[in-house]
Amino acid sequence: MHDTLLLTQDFPPELGGTQTYAFEIARRLAKRGRLRVVAPYRAGCEEFDAVSGVETVRVAADPNRFFLAARSATLHAARDGFVQAFCVQWSAALPALAARRRFPRFAVHVAAHGRELLFNPLPPPLTAIYDAIRRRVVSRAHGLYPVSRYTADLLRALGAPDSRIRVLPNGTDPDRFRPMDRFLARRRFGLDHHPVILTLCRLVPRKGVDTLLRAFAALQADHPGARLVVGGDGPERNALETLAASLGIAGLTRFVGAVDHALLPELLSAADVFVLVPRERRPDVEGFGLVYLEASACEVPVVGSRTGGIPDAVLDGVSGLLVAPDDPDAVAATVDRILSDPGMARQLAEGGRRHVLDFGNWDRVVDRLVDGLEGR
Repeated sequence: MHDTLLLTQDFPPELGGTQTYAFEIARRLAKRGRLRVVAPYRAGCEEFDAVSGVETVRVAADPNRFFLAARSATLHAARDGFVQAFCVQWSAALPALAARRRFPRFAVHVAAHGRELLFNPLPPPLTAIYDAIRRRVVSRAHGLYPVSRYTADLLRALGAPDSRIRVLPNGTDPDRFRPMDRFLARRRFGLDHHPVILTLCRLVPRKGVDTLLRAFAALQADHPGARLVVGGDGPERNALETLAASLGIAGLTRFVGAVDHALLPELLSAADVFVLVPRERRPDVEGFGLVYLEASACEVPVVGSRTGGIPDAVLDGVSGLLVAPDDPDAVAATVDRILSDPGMARQLAEGGRRHVLDFGNWDRVVDRLVDGLEGR
């Protein structure tokens, strides 16, 4: 692999989907050839970088100014023999494109996730300038790597040519996310033998947890005593707890707050079905949904909404089932199908794990990425 610079404004020790994406790709690219990461300085990054196995240069900047702070480090890397950049966000490509003016053969490749292609933080008339810069980056990149077909369509709407787009769905780590003993997992989290429905997300309106609560209330007629576990925190938590009480399901619903990342595989393994049914509220969109793959890797059938990039994360009829967003009755009926049919549940669980092992893992993601970086 050619010497590669990875530019990202999101990187551990911070947690999040994009941070996971950046690090999982970085540590695998580092095994394929010379790699250097440029990322923002954050509290605790010295300890993380010391054991990460990835050469990392830290620059002092908040995410919105990362492209300015990273310019010197990018030029230094180009002078040091790095011949290409893989940019985790389009804005991180700005210093790479600046370096290309000095080093014309410096190739620039850009990932695309979803929200960053729609979000515009500036007020008019600066809005148009921001949009123009984003379009310019998309048009000048050598390669574009959207995480889903939906995100690829967002790139096309910005003027990206099909010839430069290579859909690169996210992955997960099947060695870490794997099925664990359900009895022991439930005992750890204080859950009993009743069916367990699990969701994990930031508690904001877009994630559709209110839809799930209404669906769960309707499920009680056929599955009395089923439990709903809501993992995650956010500004909507109080409103959602109030809604659960008004629906008469507060005693059957557990809001467990933020979940320690190390405990996620065990919590997922405790569930009979994983449900997350976001709605689309542009610019906030679900470009893919890593958590669906994590649940599938733990052999848990999943239910997702047919919106954004979720159909690339939940293979309808293979790893889970898709429903329309904002439809509690459809969610209830779909979860009921899984809980009432152990054969279907097992088929979806095994299909999800098989998909992760064969395709939806970070090793395969990086295989396909390297093919793109090498022009294959």
